[in-house]
Amino acid sequence: MPGLRLRLPPAGTLTPIGTSDPLRFYYKPLVGRLFRARIDAGLGLLEGRVRRLLEVGYGSGLLLPTLAGICEELYGVDLEPEPPGLRGTLETLGARPRELVQADVRKLPFPQAHFDAAVAFSIFEHLKAEPLEQAAAEMARVLERRGLLVIGCPAVHRGMALAFSAIGFHSIDDHHFSGIGAVLRAFAPHFELVRSATLPRALGWAMPLRWAPYATVLVRRR
Repeated sequence: MPGLRLRLPPAGTLTPIGTSDPLRFYYKPLVGRLFRARIDAGLGLLEGRVRRLLEVGYGSGLLLPTLAGICEELYGVDLEPEPPGLRGTLETLGARPRELVQADVRKLPFPQAHFDAAVAFSIFEHLKAEPLEQAAAEMARVLERRGLLVIGCPAVHRGMALAFSAIGFHSIDDHHFSGIGAVLRAFAPHFELVRSATLPRALGWAMPLRWAPYATVLVRRR
């Protein structure tokens, strides 16, 4: 649905899954606007309702209440175990996921063509070339033909490393390996680019994907 935006749960509602969880940044006055804007940019690429929707890297569950409003069945997968009490918290926020599973994006525990849409914000930059290709193939496997995938990805270069360090994420070079260009190349054998959105935007001008501090793309399963 056009104009879909993140519904931020009240502060303190959710539990971060570790020291690297960015949950706290969503509630900061200035930085929070940037963190929320990157999600809104990706959500804005989706249109209408979907049947089965998967969030890759659901983390603390921040995005699940928003996603629950546009799908019939909601699923989540994450490398970390499900946070204690998350199901009950989500229910108070109006979200009842069908499944939340712990798994690697390169080996998803779902049937072939199970989903018609998926979202993955700030996930694939953590993978180097070969694992990234494996993840792309696995996403293609679990999405039905013509299924949609929203990918959000920060730029990967020295300037962004300094920006992350300034807000408390040190040694980001040890965690971020693939920019949006590398991600799109890995996904190209299985997906076609539908549209994109970048941050920041000023006076209606959008930065090119590979220059943008944060890029979001909507791709479609071939």
